[in-house]
Amino acid sequence: MKPAIWLPMALLAFTGAAIAEEKRHADAHEHGHGTFRMIIEDDHAVMEIEVPAADILGFEHAPSTADQRDAMAEAAATLSRPDILFATPESAGCAIGQIEIGFGATGGHRHEHDGHADEDDHDDEKHDDHAHDDHDKEEDTHSEVTAFYRLACEKPEALDQIEFGYFKAFPAAEELEVVILSAAGQSAGEVGPDETVFEIE
Repeated sequence: MKPAIWLPMALLAFTGAAIAEEKRHADAHEHGHGTFRMIIEDDHAVMEIEVPAADILGFEHAPSTADQRDAMAEAAATLSRPDILFATPESAGCAIGQIEIGFGATGGHRHEHDGHADEDDHDDEKHDDHAHDDHDKEEDTHSEVTAFYRLACEKPEALDQIEFGYFKAFPAAEELEVVILSAAGQSAGEVGPDETVFEIE
């Protein structure tokens, strides 16, 4: 089912000047700033985020302590709730169908389908012994957290806004570049802690 998720996202990534601006922000890896993309089509919607790991975890290297591993597990649990992070109107009747979360260079991957999760979080105990040796490498690491969500929607035409609880869940986040593509066209803009509702045109 990955092509159904990733192919539309790849197509969206090359549509219009708004995407070019979003990509510039992503390439710069600016802490606090990430991207949110969404495609609405037929009876479903697909959402994707890509954000600096520091915004989600507070670090961008493989976890080297128990606290960091706990932070990753907690972040995975929070990211598995798109209904809270990126709330859609109840009238659209959207249900979560598939979730994929990747932690980039920090290690770990989570896959969910219909509520069942498989986790491949790397329990790197060896990093405890080499934390000081790896410190310089960790300082230079830039890593993104990515999450993909597929929603089955009874009335996708009712998807007229997204409410971003993301900023409450992850206070280090400052801004998301938003691009949404639907049969009606493309909507693009920004959301942040003080402006959490994005109106879909």
